Amino acid sequence: MSNWLQFIITWVVSIVIVRVLGIVLRRFAIGSTIISILGKWWVLLFVIGMVANIIGISYLSWLQDSAPLVFVMKMSIIVFIQVCTWQMIGLIVPHFRYRFRLPSKENYVQKGDYILPFTGKWTVANGGVTKKLSHSWFLPSQRYAYDFIIADDEGKSSSGDKRSLHSYYCYDKDIVAPGDGKVVGMHNWHKDSFVDGKNAYCDSINLAGNYIVIKHNDTEYSAITHLVPGSIKVKKGDIVKQGEVIAKCGNSGNSSEPHIHFQLQSGKSFFLSAGLPIAFTNIDAQEKLNYNLLDKRPCDDNLQVVGNKSYIARGLEVENA
Repeated sequence: MSNWLQFIITWVVSIVIVRVLGIVLRRFAIGSTIISILGKWWVLLFVIGMVANIIGISYLSWLQDSAPLVFVMKMSIIVFIQVCTWQMIGLIVPHFRYRFRLPSKENYVQKGDYILPFTGKWTVANGGVTKKLSHSWFLPSQRYAYDFIIADDEGKSSSGDKRSLHSYYCYDKDIVAPGDGKVVGMHNWHKDSFVDGKNAYCDSINLAGNYIVIKHNDTEYSAITHLVPGSIKVKKGDIVKQGEVIAKCGNSGNSSEPHIHFQLQSGKSFFLSAGLPIAFTNIDAQEKLNYNLLDKRPCDDNLQVVGNKSYIARGLEVENA
């Protein structure tokens, strides 16, 4: 089934479901102005959310093992919760919190010392501290986020069947705490998403999949997402030490292949916080051999070293010293 046909079916059926729900709710709350307004605005929210979702995600692998109606219901849940609510609000809230002067490398003074959230050599596949190299510049929470993978010297991140998660070099590798802190948020039960080496899929109602959020100080929190289901070794309230193994790299949530998404942020919320530029302490970084075979985008000026701290960006191979 084509992406556009999926979109049309999802759009039409969702509107019908919403209208029926609105009628049912009004029968139980006759004359309720709030229910009446919701019944109308839900349609708009679903349409906006689905357009954003289709743009961001090729299609959902849930369609492969679900009846069309089940697919539509799952799609609607993801769209409504993730896109319509958190992501759209997240486009606005950080700007107001920072009076339209979001944190940048020039105006933000980092409080903590952080290492890379893994062991061994990994490749920076996405992210940086400038608009040109940014992971997602127009999403305040992900402005300075990073995607890390493991790639070989031929610019490949896997060997063998691209539909098998275990073919990817970084899958199931240890993930460590980037700094001392307290675990303030986590999910550990979302399944890994389908992978085919081409498209992004999301088999979870949470775009981040399994994740850990660590509070390092009053204004700096780290978030690590797309972890293997059941692999998280800590729970909310636990105190972690820098370098402590806390989980495994996976493919849960919205993901095109196994990797970890990492970001330093101003608060606990993955969507509503402002992203913070992070300079990693005592790391080795060099240009990744044949990175252009992996990603054709330019990656000039992707390393800035200040003392023992390094600002990194896509195109580098990095590891803790």
